[in-house]
Amino acid sequence: MKGQRLGMLSLRLDALYCLVLGVIVAAASPLISPATSLPAWLVLAAGVAVVVWAGAVEWMRSRLHLRTALRIVMTANVAATLAVAAESFTAAAVLTVLVILAIAVDVAAFAGSQALALGRLRARAS
Repeated sequence: MKGQRLGMLSLRLDALYCLVLGVIVAAASPLISPATSLPAWLVLAAGVAVVVWAGAVEWMRSRLHLRTALRIVMTANVAATLAVAAESFTAAAVLTVLVILAIAVDVAAFAGSQALALGRLRARAS
């Protein structure tokens, strides 16, 4: 797959993933809170922030130069991966830890696909 197509697909899927995950986290915040040892209002705020981020990713995909959008989103995904993985240390149960780490791996995979798209875009430009 060419860099342009891979980059656009990666950003679109990233935005969709964030939208779905954010809505689920926000809606389930009272249930997630005890399992993560975080206050429900903070889990709700995180879910809402992820939904807002989904809109920002889609906006960047459609308005910014593809390389710029990929770099911004990839950097945010790396930071989110680290933050989500760190949150797993506060989780109360092993299953909760595994779910949180699975989300971190998903986000890292998006960062990887964006890095791959950037590499293909660079190779094409050379």
